[in-house]
Amino acid sequence: MTRNGLILLDFIKGTSVVRTKRFLDQSQHWTGGKFREYQLEKLVILLASASEDVPFYKDLYKEQDLKEISSVQDFEGLPVVDRKMTMEAGEKLLSEKINLKKCKVGRTGGTTGPPLRLFRDTETRSFSLAAYYRFYNWMGIEPGMAEIEFWGTPTIQNSKFKIQNPNKIQNLKLKTQNYLNRFRSYNAFSFNDAYLEEVVKKLQRFQPKLIRGYLSAILLLADYIKRNNITGIRPIAVSCTSETLFPEYRKMIEEVFQAPLFNQYGCGECNSIAFECKEHNGMHITMEHCILEADEKNNLIVTNLDNHSQPFIRYQNGDLGTITDEPCACGYAGPRLTKLHGRTNENIILKDGASVNGIFFANLLDEAGFINNNKMLRFQIVQDAIGEIEFRAEVKKELETADLNKLKDALMPFFGKVNISQHSFLDPGPGGKFRYLISSL
Repeated sequence: MTRNGLILLDFIKGTSVVRTKRFLDQSQHWTGGKFREYQLEKLVILLASASEDVPFYKDLYKEQDLKEISSVQDFEGLPVVDRKMTMEAGEKLLSEKINLKKCKVGRTGGTTGPPLRLFRDTETRSFSLAAYYRFYNWMGIEPGMAEIEFWGTPTIQNSKFKIQNPNKIQNLKLKTQNYLNRFRSYNAFSFNDAYLEEVVKKLQRFQPKLIRGYLSAILLLADYIKRNNITGIRPIAVSCTSETLFPEYRKMIEEVFQAPLFNQYGCGECNSIAFECKEHNGMHITMEHCILEADEKNNLIVTNLDNHSQPFIRYQNGDLGTITDEPCACGYAGPRLTKLHGRTNENIILKDGASVNGIFFANLLDEAGFINNNKMLRFQIVQDAIGEIEFRAEVKKELETADLNKLKDALMPFFGKVNISQHSFLDPGPGGKFRYLISSL
């Protein structure tokens, strides 16, 4: 994105990405001690705000003496919060001083836990976006260079992969902004060969310098290019997210595009947690924006230091990883996330051959009214044949016939066969990591 594009973004969204990016360009040269001092300053303010204004944390911390926390190490003695606790908390997780006009409402992806409604205020969006654009510098991407993304559509039902926007003026503004910023977005939920053929032709004309998006989508694109001996698409960098990046995936993508692949990590509750630098030796944790811990079982625990509207403090997000404090050759003094394992990387194949990930189902269930309605706790999708699935629903009590029909009506446009089963508990299995998508294909 161009600098003018960032200024326009700040003006429209009420964020401060440009100012925050200037700060992050300087802070990346800090020592480890300076990072920890800054984290502690933000942490003290966050804990005071949460314990006074957020009902959930008022109850959680009522027996805690927060004044005793004088270091980040002291902070590690506070209780850990998990997905189940936040789902049950509901609106109690929101600050009593929340300004909804300054919040962007979204949801978690649903690949590592039940989808959760999220409220991101301008401060957390400013820091997460600024960190993301600092990551552009690390990849060698300069403002104004052409870029493309492979992401999900905002609506699923009744659109069959076509973005529906009832506001034509907003749609025109978005297209104009994307055109001026040399940015294109393609639907990651419709990757069959017919669609990929169209996309590849557009990429050959557009010549993007950065290709980014879901790892699964980029893998499918790379595979299509390789199978069809396509040439002429040579970006400076490729960036992936949302799924585990195995060495063989990195090797394939870099061979096809003849460009380095940069990994990144975040979650819905805290975007822009960690980014890979040019050394490709793990991902640097964005210490100015969050605190990331790993317990003795490698469960990742994240604290968003910037979102006071819906705080996530010592939040175990369902991912597993390994963190090191060993220095990196690039000079960044913060710790690195060296291994990320246990995240869902499987896709489900629809009846038309399109490949989709867990976020597709999270969006679909949200639109069908099954998110945050206390009827379904978790879901699991098992696939043994293309276009056919077993949908396992974890429920407190069996769904009524009307709800079962509604669920099946939402799924059937995309599958030839859907079997819905209901369970009081879905066993995560011997590994302890719950898998939302299980495919034998």
